[in-house]
Amino acid sequence: MPDAKRMPIIFLLGPSGSGKTTLGSWLAEDLGMLHLEIDRWPDGDGIDLEGLRSAWDAFLRNGQAVPLAGLIRTRAVGASRQGAVLTFPSLLVLNPAVIRAAEQAGIRSFVLYGTRAQCLTAFLERERATGRRLNEEHWMKNNTGSYIEYSREEFTSHRLDAFTEGGHRTRADLVEEVEKRLAS
Repeated sequence: MPDAKRMPIIFLLGPSGSGKTTLGSWLAEDLGMLHLEIDRWPDGDGIDLEGLRSAWDAFLRNGQAVPLAGLIRTRAVGASRQGAVLTFPSLLVLNPAVIRAAEQAGIRSFVLYGTRAQCLTAFLERERATGRRLNEEHWMKNNTGSYIEYSREEFTSHRLDAFTEGGHRTRADLVEEVEKRLAS
């Protein structure tokens, strides 16, 4: 078990279809991390469902990331995991100042990213496969704003290309890139 104070915490952000939940599951399996799925629609707000509200609000409002990081690390240690990965809804955009505050507490933020067309296509394929059948209008309504924000230059160093020309990148490739970034 790693030193809890150095235990990695990862926030996965980005548009619907980019593969946040899938990558979170892979990191949980391959790196022994605790996966907290915050995107729990329609069940409710995952922050509340995970009991993180107070620490989360202090983080978002005041940049106080240390209590949130401590709470997440305590959960990971309690679950005998090597770290934690949290996957968020596509509507959430953390501004660069909040991301910097998180980094000071050892929380690394990755924005899974691709072209609008790649994300939309992957989203529609997932919706067909799951039978939920949300459509392009839903994606546009719920992802256009966050996609534009995460396209800004300030997020370049946080973006993680989720796609290749043929579709999503492979599990091994994405997990390896996350490991390399965590080590740097």
